Amino acid sequence: MKAKSPTRTTMTRLIPPLAVWAIGRILDSPSVKGTVMQLDGETYKRRHDAVRAFRKGLKNARSNASWVAAGAAAIAIGIGLVAKAAASK
Repeated sequence: MKAKSPTRTTMTRLIPPLAVWAIGRILDSPSVKGTVMQLDGETYKRRHDAVRAFRKGLKNARSNASWVAAGAAAIAIGIGLVAKAAASK
């Protein structure tokens, strides 16, 4: 087994902190920071819209419970008919 030189050992110990420092400096630059802020805003807006749509659907389902039950029954009957048709062959 070859002995590792002290210079190589020092370099391998310095690379990870140096890489973290460099990435931090890049992320702190104004152009990257602005882009990241813009992406965060778009992500927040999409999440907010999805939550609103889910709540609206839930409210509609509560106010039309009989229609939801009828739809669920129709889906169950349809799945049963498809399974019966597939099994008879």
